[in-house]
Amino acid sequence: MFSISGYLKEWFNKTKYILTQPREFFKEMHTSGSLKEPVNFMVFTIFIASLLFVPIIMLIFANDLSEMNLFGIILMASGLFVFTLFFMIISVPLNALTYHFLLRICGAKGNFKTTMQVFCYHLSASMVIIPAIGILMLIFYVAEKKGLEGGLFDVMSIVLLMIGVIIIAYYAFYMLFVGFSEAHRMPMKRVILAIVGIPMAINIILAVIPAAFIFGSGFSTGISGQSTETISPLITNILAHYLPNQV
Repeated sequence: MFSISGYLKEWFNKTKYILTQPREFFKEMHTSGSLKEPVNFMVFTIFIASLLFVPIIMLIFANDLSEMNLFGIILMASGLFVFTLFFMIISVPLNALTYHFLLRICGAKGNFKTTMQVFCYHLSASMVIIPAIGILMLIFYVAEKKGLEGGLFDVMSIVLLMIGVIIIAYYAFYMLFVGFSEAHRMPMKRVILAIVGIPMAINIILAVIPAAFIFGSGFSTGISGQSTETISPLITNILAHYLPNQV
């Protein structure tokens, strides 16, 4: 018989294992099994993440919420929860499909189901990212209410925020890299090339092409303008020198 408390305990232990020992977990992950277990883990994790994310959004717009009644606040919270839930559920397979294509380019041997499993279990990182963001937002909110904002506090807050974001983002990407490396049995360098290198190269190319086009257009316009302003008087002076009566 299914037990909520039993499943919650199992989910918590698995999440803890993934977060603390990602390499060991993904090395032991069965890539030939069904997607039922990882998808169930994904859905439950997204459900918890959505519940945690809603108070953060509410905290950001706390000043606006003070003017709303209780029914409006409940309605807004419910809408945010549903939107976050469905957005995250849809984004996982889309991201998995995109990264699987890049991984295959770089020599991944596993199939799409393997990539999908890694993404499902990688969502456990949200159990660290979202609470950390919530704590930082709560600190900023309390500081604003206490009148501590401005000056040194703002500098320290920004530094704290940057350090926290960098550490959490680095570890979350590390978990994803390790997951793909172990699941697809490919070197970490190839994983980084697929996940970071290729997208970065594509973004650079997409940014350079319009910039080159704009620069080229501006350069041509500049040359054309220069020709009109400087070359024409030069010709006029030459004609005036040699044909003074005709010019």
